[in-house]
Amino acid sequence: MEYHYGITVREGREKLKMTQAQLAEIWPQSGGGIGVSVNYVSDVERGIKNITDLQTLRRLCNILQIPIWKMGLSDYNPFDPSIDDSRILDSNQISSYDNFHPYGITKLTNTSSDRILDYKSCLLEAEGDCFISGTSMIHLAEDSNDILRDKLYVGKIYLLILDPDWIKRNFSILTFIADEEDRKEFHYEIRNSIRKLNQLQRNLPLELIPRLKIKTYSTIFPYIITGFENGAIGKLVVEITDYIPEKNQPRFTLHKTSGKDTMFEHVKNKFFSIWNNTAITKEM
Repeated sequence: MEYHYGITVREGREKLKMTQAQLAEIWPQSGGGIGVSVNYVSDVERGIKNITDLQTLRRLCNILQIPIWKMGLSDYNPFDPSIDDSRILDSNQISSYDNFHPYGITKLTNTSSDRILDYKSCLLEAEGDCFISGTSMIHLAEDSNDILRDKLYVGKIYLLILDPDWIKRNFSILTFIADEEDRKEFHYEIRNSIRKLNQLQRNLPLELIPRLKIKTYSTIFPYIITGFENGAIGKLVVEITDYIPEKNQPRFTLHKTSGKDTMFEHVKNKFFSIWNNTAITKEM
């Protein structure tokens, strides 16, 4: 059975010993109200209908006491009015964050112009194992194959790619892409990335092939990331995709800092929570 959000909704409802009718009465509407038909709840739980509104998803997680990461959402809530966007999305004071930010953030930006350069720079300086979700750098950078091949000599690469067939069926919930037609066509971009990766694998020396580990996944992961870690040091370039589409999506670069509950560990652990979930991933 293919995973969809309705499975998690049903599990949360049943855990609370709540009927579909009871949930239907308090189901959050996208306009701010509450209440839907029992048939709608049933359709969602069976995967017939998708929840496309991110605010509805977050409110539903709160009602059903579901950890938001299970719905492919980040712990950062772009709909929370208490969050100061100017504090999060300040691209004019980047240098002031160097060696200062407690989370290890060294760069904050709300523009996409330097995003591929940031991903590439992170990989170029990578030492040890790399982990990548999303394929922006791979299908947009002409020299991505050469960079990935070089990194395989110093560590493993764990690469998560959205399943293009899943995208084709569920394009409506790709809210990190604002234009509906772009959502419909997005699976072609991912297929192109997979073709490039297949070509890379075919041309690798035999001893490097086991180091390139690629999985496709069938859900929404809230971060596009490129990062590495060798034990002593680590770095991540992160983009939060469940931000309001009509606004800029937060992007930041952060370094590994000491401690178990650091932002570096948080994002890395979310990556591997998807990687190790056999219900929604498969090896390419």
